[in-house]
Amino acid sequence: MANLIQLIYSSAASHVFSRKQLTDLLISARKKNDRLGITGILLYTDGSFFQVLEGEAETVDAIFKTITADDRHTQITIILREAISNRLFEDWTMAYAQLSSEEVNVILGSNDFFHTGRSYTQLGEGRAKKLLAAFKEGRWRAKLSNTNTPASNAYSIASVKGAETKPPGTAAATTHGTAGKHWYSFAYQPIINATMGTIHSYEALVRTADNQSAMFVFEKVAEDELPTFSEKISIDAIELAGKLGLATKLNLNFFPSSMESSSTAISSVIEAAGRNHISPDQIIVEILEREFVHNFDKFNESINQCRSAGICLAIDDFGSGYAGLNLLADFQPEYIKLDIHLIRSIYNMGPRQAIVHGIMRACADLGIIVLAEGVETLDEYLWLKDQGIELFQGWLFAKPTFEKLPTTFEIPRQ
Repeated sequence: MANLIQLIYSSAASHVFSRKQLTDLLISARKKNDRLGITGILLYTDGSFFQVLEGEAETVDAIFKTITADDRHTQITIILREAISNRLFEDWTMAYAQLSSEEVNVILGSNDFFHTGRSYTQLGEGRAKKLLAAFKEGRWRAKLSNTNTPASNAYSIASVKGAETKPPGTAAATTHGTAGKHWYSFAYQPIINATMGTIHSYEALVRTADNQSAMFVFEKVAEDELPTFSEKISIDAIELAGKLGLATKLNLNFFPSSMESSSTAISSVIEAAGRNHISPDQIIVEILEREFVHNFDKFNESINQCRSAGICLAIDDFGSGYAGLNLLADFQPEYIKLDIHLIRSIYNMGPRQAIVHGIMRACADLGIIVLAEGVETLDEYLWLKDQGIELFQGWLFAKPTFEKLPTTFEIPRQ
């Protein structure tokens, strides 16, 4: 498997760029990146640059080193650098510029990215698309280094043939094993997209064989056996979900200690998914915020393994412990799940509202999806929905169902 990474940064132009300079930059960037096997995009507006680079890690890091030495821009800020399973901009060339409609047709099929072209809608729902939206809305922009004069108000993209993105793989039922063979099993609780009125994912919740809570499961497991047990139940949760015909995403709970101590923690999940006709990009690995990461290098290795396979990362119970901000800064998960205690009665609790506002702003800047879990009342739901949250989990919508993937849920109305 190729060692692909995606690097995203922003910077400020050191001077006002003329149309000719932007056009030259466009042509030069395309030639260089075609030769090096780099894909991605480069936005330019009002004196701010925003670039996505995709390719082999060594090549991307080398070209970024050259970029940082380029005196045409300053205030270079790395927003994201992470492993990826495939290129989001596989069929795209580089560079945005202010171009007339005639020039757009001449130079590599460019089009107006945000307004008239189909390009933006063709992108998959990855983090890069969210960061592009944040840039469009005025975030990750720095003022011109030597002047405050706007350089451009246009967004244009050079594309080869348009990025075609494939929908996530659809799972089929399988006969490969079941958790029912063990003294434990699983309940599955839907995570609802309240805006779309659909089930986004199911969280696998470990239960005893007679459907008692996870507390009764883990009290039977010695502390030093937890990493191995965490890996085992994840495999079993996948196998049961596959047998039940999973066609959405699946959230699996992982202890950081499992990802640190086991060399097979992630590979075993990938293999189990494959055996059960589940695509790795249907898997979301949840890390509990209050569990500390002790071996940063091993944990980081597991995270890169996840992302190289297409598996997403979530921080569970965000706001309940002390490690959440560090995890947010160091690993930039695709999702965070607001802790149930943080959102309880949030509709009339000013300090909690202020905290959630801050989290929402940080996550918008980082392209992270915020999910509210443990929502139990209409007032909680309405307040959180008004803040722009779309994904919800809780008894207000649907209860966990033992050894089933429930298909019915409620979206409350005011």
